[in-house]
Amino acid sequence: MHVERLTGVLGARVHVGPLQELSVDELAELRALACEHEVIILPGQSLTPLEQVDFSRRLGPAADSPFIEPSPDHPEVIKVLKEASDGNAFNFGGAWHSDFSFQTTPPSFTVLHALDIPPYGGDTLWSSMTAAYRALSPQHQEQLAPLSAVHTARDAYSPKMQPLHSGLSSMNIVCDESANNTEIHPLITTHAETGKKVLFYNRAYVRDLLGMADEIEKLRLMDWLHLHTTDAKFTVRHKWSVGDVAIWDNRSTQHNALNDYAGFRRELHRTTVRGERPVA
Repeated sequence: MHVERLTGVLGARVHVGPLQELSVDELAELRALACEHEVIILPGQSLTPLEQVDFSRRLGPAADSPFIEPSPDHPEVIKVLKEASDGNAFNFGGAWHSDFSFQTTPPSFTVLHALDIPPYGGDTLWSSMTAAYRALSPQHQEQLAPLSAVHTARDAYSPKMQPLHSGLSSMNIVCDESANNTEIHPLITTHAETGKKVLFYNRAYVRDLLGMADEIEKLRLMDWLHLHTTDAKFTVRHKWSVGDVAIWDNRSTQHNALNDYAGFRRELHRTTVRGERPVA
């Protein structure tokens, strides 16, 4: 495998043969690269939905994907699709988030395969939450360590959000009351495979912090956490090409799909790999 780093913080382009032909040792090496670089781009791939499912299963069992109706022929595949006719409709994934962090066991990896890409726009950004943690002063790290975050999908997939998602003509996103459920995770987590400390925060799903009595200070801290974890110095931006496969580690990153390609079609296929419960 030939590895090219994309920034000094996170991201790498990995040139490798067809993913469906990787040996056990090559797959282990690729997984280690995904954990080390947090997001890896594999150009020039050509995967059928079934081949993508098989590859994802080699990384681990499939994760549950609530609210989003999968491909009818491949229940583990989500078509991330915006038609040219959808215009300025909301872009799926178009806010800083870590996939399904509101679950008890959020996904470990996401695999995204580019099939139809606009001539410009539709880039994806990732930020490193390990780099965001390392940038904190020792005193700040100590102050945040006892806190827990309340994750919920209420402002993404509760019934009040249905009109937003219904603007996508080719994705069926069904909002329901279960989105109001909450899950508590430590604010500072330890990565299950690398042992690195992670500032496990994203504004899309974190709606409260436990361990702070002053409500005003809490809201200020949450605003600051969003700005800090998405600071440009912790990010990488990828311009998609047809055939690209991105694999990223949801345990140590958050991401944002840009919605700047109105009038063009964009289709990618997504699979997710089940993770483990985040631990302090």
